Amino acid sequence: MRNIILIGLILFSINVCGQVHSIGIQGGVNLSNCTSKIEFGDRAFKTGILSGFNYEYLYKSKYTLGADLLYSQLGFKNEVKFYDFQKNAYRSSDLKFSYDYLSLPVKIGYTRGNHLKGFVKVGVCPSVLIDAKIRIHKDDPNIVLMGEETDLQHKVPKFDFGGLIEFGAAYELKNDLELFSSFTYRKSFTTISTVEHFRGAQMRHYLFSMEIGLKYKLNAS
Repeated sequence: MRNIILIGLILFSINVCGQVHSIGIQGGVNLSNCTSKIEFGDRAFKTGILSGFNYEYLYKSKYTLGADLLYSQLGFKNEVKFYDFQKNAYRSSDLKFSYDYLSLPVKIGYTRGNHLKGFVKVGVCPSVLIDAKIRIHKDDPNIVLMGEETDLQHKVPKFDFGGLIEFGAAYELKNDLELFSSFTYRKSFTTISTVEHFRGAQMRHYLFSMEIGLKYKLNAS
């Protein structure tokens, strides 16, 4: 956590002549899942929200360096089926694995255009876990499976680290105000598997994010 704060303070304290500095807000939707070395059930994408703040500086009107501070909901869904002696499925339960993070994506990018711009960015994303749960939906009220919700926070690694690539477009509303939208693919390098949580599966987050936001230029000419 201290490392993330330190990186953020360094980026926010940079002040180089000839650059345009901007701050802003953003929000959007994550479609997340996990890779695994072990096959189990029918994993499906989970929808979550992301929201937070951004900082960026623009150099020579086309190169960018920046960071976001985001609350980001990740996870996946899995269906568990119950079979009789003839191997016929007669009941099922839907499990939703939720992992909530405070993330600090750090990105470099290239942008092109004036009032209407296109951009591409690559970067890394350190994240700190703030909550982790299993939520269970049962189609039969007589089935008891660990209760309706189980806390996983003590079983899951507290830190996640991944890489990302982002594509997007921005439109200049005013000289100092910009509206942008973007699409991001992110993949974790670290695993969420532990001795107590999907042991041996080497599970890693991957997700697609769709965002919209505003940027305010602090030193627009």
